[in-house]
Amino acid sequence: MEPEKPKAHHTVVSLEVTGGFLKGAKFEFADGLNCIIGGRGTGKTTVLEFVRYVLGMMPEEKATPARARAIKALVQSNLGSGRIRLGVQTKHGVGYLAERPWNDSSQVFNEQGEPTAISFDRDLIFKADVYSQNEIEEIATNPSFQLALLDKFIEEDVRRIDADIRKIHRDLGQNAAELLRVDREMRDLRESASETQILEEKLKGLQQTAGPDAKLVNAAHAQKALRERERKTLEALRGDLRRVRSDFDAVVTGLARRLASRVDPDVAAGPNKDVFAIVAQHVQELTVLLERAAGEIDRQTEVTDGVVAEQEQTLAERHAKQDAEYRELVAKSQEETGRATERAQLQQRYAEVSTARKELDLRQTERRQRETQRQELTAQLSGLRDERFRLRKKVADQLSDSLAPTIRVTITQAGNRDGYRVLLTEGLKGQSMKYTAVVERIVQSASPEEFSVLVQREDAARLVERTGLDEDRAKRVVEAFRDSELLYRIETVELDDLPRIELLDGKDYKDSGDLSTGQRCTTILPILLLESERPLLIDQPEDNLDNAFIYETVVKSLKGAKGRRQLIFVTHNPNIPVLGDAERVFVLTSDGKQGKLHKVGTVDELKQEIELLLEGGREAFLLRKKRYGH
Repeated sequence: MEPEKPKAHHTVVSLEVTGGFLKGAKFEFADGLNCIIGGRGTGKTTVLEFVRYVLGMMPEEKATPARARAIKALVQSNLGSGRIRLGVQTKHGVGYLAERPWNDSSQVFNEQGEPTAISFDRDLIFKADVYSQNEIEEIATNPSFQLALLDKFIEEDVRRIDADIRKIHRDLGQNAAELLRVDREMRDLRESASETQILEEKLKGLQQTAGPDAKLVNAAHAQKALRERERKTLEALRGDLRRVRSDFDAVVTGLARRLASRVDPDVAAGPNKDVFAIVAQHVQELTVLLERAAGEIDRQTEVTDGVVAEQEQTLAERHAKQDAEYRELVAKSQEETGRATERAQLQQRYAEVSTARKELDLRQTERRQRETQRQELTAQLSGLRDERFRLRKKVADQLSDSLAPTIRVTITQAGNRDGYRVLLTEGLKGQSMKYTAVVERIVQSASPEEFSVLVQREDAARLVERTGLDEDRAKRVVEAFRDSELLYRIETVELDDLPRIELLDGKDYKDSGDLSTGQRCTTILPILLLESERPLLIDQPEDNLDNAFIYETVVKSLKGAKGRRQLIFVTHNPNIPVLGDAERVFVLTSDGKQGKLHKVGTVDELKQEIELLLEGGREAFLLRKKRYGH
């Protein structure tokens, strides 16, 4: 049987520094195990962080502020006004050279030395796994870091899903804003529309029920009410037409102004002015089209408004004659004479209420449409979350199979409710209650979707039953979130999947967060050493590990991993380069002011340097051999 052919993987080919602390240093890395050794202050860690910096993989300040600041300061101080040149080769065999000074982006060149539009931190052309000191231990204690670790095995899929999720969240945010607007309008309209039945009863009571003219008088009153509605219809329509002219003009003018000002004169006259000349031409054509459309709509709106105004005048003239006939008829009826004024006032109010009732019906229809849209969006969101979880669970299962029985990896969908807590806390601040306990009760007993439904229904009683809160606090919670944009954010809050990484300790599995420092690294490091297409760079992986574990687990894993991925380690432990049979060892020295790449070679070629720096010198090595007999 032929040996399994190594899978294609990315490699860091070279690193060259043209200024700063490591000025003139050039590293040519092997595709296998590379070890960087040297005394303290020689720039070993700097080499790894320079690679991270050029690749655009600096830690996020929001997630790890202390580490982000420390690494940023290290790169800045050790690079100074110099530049870093990083050569890489993708798994497809394509080479790139990236160059980056401090406080600027990387410029990427192809194999012909031509600049490209590629960005390592934006595109997925080349990625590496870089871990600084103590970062491995932190992964063991931080669920977010553990989730990021799992996602590295399915990076492209997760990136695609996360992009789709962000788009849906934007659509949901717009949907929530529209629902809140509709709800506000419905509240105002509902107050007016609620008078409909009362006014109908009052008008019915004022109808003339006796006499020869009763039927005629009642019909006249009905016609008067209809005339009021006719007048208000044209009045409202003219108001809408005025809004069409002003709002559309404002929108088009704003868009045209924004398009016209997007390219400033310096850019338009710069070295790439031919590019922007083409852009400007098409933008100008679009602007002219917008202005033409705005002008046409404005003209048509003006014509329509003129027609409505003419008909409004015609209607007013007709109403004058019809009202005169109405008053003459009412004057003939003694019964109506005393009630005409009251009935006319009620009819006018009824016309207003009827208009509000129709507007309310329109808003209710709109709300149902918005709710349907929201249900469709939340269904899409749920589907994407389910897909992402299935991918993550598959990774967790594969890790458990690969590392069994020592390490077990599981994951719970939406198990991390921190985002839910944050939103609840935000909504309850300033409510004059001890909200921390309230928040925790809600989080533990009601899902975000359930809580959102209870608040929308203003069902404080069910909230009491569900959470165990007292009635007063439940009512205050409902009041705090009712008609709040926060409620819609809670309904679709992103609850992270919750990983759990455990180590077999004796007969029981223990969560990585509950382990000792050494055990934490023992748990996480084997996962990092699994096969991947990305180079693995670690600063002192042996920290907090005993030599037995380094030999039994780390070294054996290195031998298996280095044929399938590139490894670059900063180390003080001789077992890693020697027993790991490093393909290349880099020795750094320093005079206190300047670091220097002193020697490069194989383990055998750098035997003396390894003995001196990692074993304490040949004499110390021989003394230990004599004492222990081997």
